[in-house]
Amino acid sequence: MNFSELSSNQRRISIDLKQTYEGYREAVRTAQQYAGGFHWKSVNGQDYLVKVINRRGGTKGFGRRSPETEAIYEEFIAGKARAKEREASLEASVHELAGMARGVLINRVPSLVAALLRKLDNYGLLGKNLMVIGTNAMYGYESVAGVMFDSGLLATTDVDLLWDSQTRLKLALLDNEVMDAGVLAILRKVDRSFEATGRGSFRAINKEGFYVDLVKQTPNPPRKRGEKNLLAENDSRPSWLPNIKWLLASEKFASVVIGQDGLPAPMVSPDPRAFAVYKRWLSDQPDREAIKRSRDRQQAQAVIDLVQTKFPHMPLDANAERMFPREARSLPGNTGFAL
Repeated sequence: MNFSELSSNQRRISIDLKQTYEGYREAVRTAQQYAGGFHWKSVNGQDYLVKVINRRGGTKGFGRRSPETEAIYEEFIAGKARAKEREASLEASVHELAGMARGVLINRVPSLVAALLRKLDNYGLLGKNLMVIGTNAMYGYESVAGVMFDSGLLATTDVDLLWDSQTRLKLALLDNEVMDAGVLAILRKVDRSFEATGRGSFRAINKEGFYVDLVKQTPNPPRKRGEKNLLAENDSRPSWLPNIKWLLASEKFASVVIGQDGLPAPMVSPDPRAFAVYKRWLSDQPDREAIKRSRDRQQAQAVIDLVQTKFPHMPLDANAERMFPREARSLPGNTGFAL
C-alpha cells in the first residue's frame, strides 16, 4: 500500500479539528448576515430606522421610531454581538486544535495552498467555479479516508485549479480589486508576491517559486477558442488541457484538509476514480516527461488502492466505467475496470 493509517490519537484530533472548523465556518456565515448596521436617522425632527445594505453606502428604511422598529434594532445589535462572540470563540478553538494537529504530525498541506483554499471559499468560488486537480487533490482523498499517502507521492511546487468554463465567475459580487484582476488578485491577497509569468499567462508564481495554474477543458473543435466568460479583464487566462471533461463530469469530492501550519481548509476536487483515470491516461501520453509519467501511474495506483480499501460506496465496476470513454477505462491493477 502507498498509504498508512492514522493512529487513534491522530484520528481523534483530526476529527475534532475538522468538526470545530465546520462550526467556525457556519459561525462566519451567520456573522456575515449581520454585515452593515442599523442606525437612527433624524428627518424633520423624527427618528427613522435605517440599515446600510452595501459597501457603497446604500440604505434601506424600516420606518419611524416605534416599539416595533426599536425591537428590530435591539434584536439586530444583540444578534450581531452573539454571532461575533461565537465566531471568536470557535476561531480560538480552531487555533488551539491546530497546535495539537502540528504536535501529532497530521499537518500536511502546504500552508500557502490551505490559505488559498480558504480565500477561494470566502469568495464563494471553491466548488462552484474552481476545484483542485493534480497532486494536491490527493490531500483531500487521504483526509476523508483517515490515512496518509507516502510523502514522495505528494511533493509538488504548484497547485492546479480547474475552472468550469460553463459557469461564469460572479466577480461583480466581489470587491473592486478582484473584479479587475480576478483570481490573480485573490492570490495576491494570500501572498502579495504572486505575479503572472507573462501577459495573458495561465500561470502565476510567487517569490518562493510556487506556481498556481488555471486550467480548463480544450474547446471542441480546438480552433473554437473564443472566451465569452473571461475571469476578469486583467486576469490570467486559463490554459487548455485535453480530457479535463472527465474530471468536470465526475461528482465533486468535498473534504477538509489540514495545512502545515495546522490550520484547516475546505477542498473540492474530482471524484477519486476520475482522478485515477485521468492520471492513468496522462501516464500513457508519449509527449509527457518520463519522470512525470511514472509518477502519474504511481498516483493513479495509490488512489485506486485507497478507493478499494476505504471508499466502498465508490464501486469500481461496469457502472462506474460508464462515467468515462472507452479509451480512458484502463486503470492500473485489478480494479474491476476493463484492463
